Amino acid sequence: MRRLKGRLWGWLRLVSSLLHGYYTACITLTYAPSQAWAPEDISTFIRRVRAYYKRRGWRFLYFWVAELQERGAVHFHIVIFIPKGHKLPKPDEFGWWRKGFTNIMAVKRFAAYLAKYLQKVERGKIRFPKGLRLFGYGGMTWFEKGMYRVGWLRRSLRERLLELFGVFIVTRKVGSMVEIQTSDGRRFIVYVGLSPPGSFR
Repeated sequence: MRRLKGRLWGWLRLVSSLLHGYYTACITLTYAPSQAWAPEDISTFIRRVRAYYKRRGWRFLYFWVAELQERGAVHFHIVIFIPKGHKLPKPDEFGWWRKGFTNIMAVKRFAAYLAKYLQKVERGKIRFPKGLRLFGYGGMTWFEKGMYRVGWLRRSLRERLLELFGVFIVTRKVGSMVEIQTSDGRRFIVYVGLSPPGSFR
């Protein structure tokens, strides 16, 4: 849960600085009682929305979170940015989500909405289906992903790496090892874990 909060807040801060002329919206995907979760459901939905954005020349950045309802059914919350002056069609009516119902709403005070929502995203006593990812994101360039991963590091480590190398991005993270790239193109592998490092390939 703590990891999810950090990933989502970091994503929001970065994306908000990258996009101008867009507003924030949240889409909720709910399964009908007759429908069951399948691993490809969220990726299928994202692919359809991405194609819609691409046809219009819009930038598509998203972050989704899985949640369990009290009845144990999975549903998804997707945070996206929409160009100002435009609205998206209702996903279930437009064919993007064919397994149940949807809701889409603009969120003006996103920070307050997000804080309230994250309090509810608890695993509790109900187990998530095997193979279900808790969250995902996409739409960033290679460089933007590197900037985003910098925020995953401990603050003390980030400050130390800045002292040693200056501006950098994280190109890969594997277990307790990260690969960083400096502004002049040099790459270094840094051990960031508490246990002995393994292979980094």
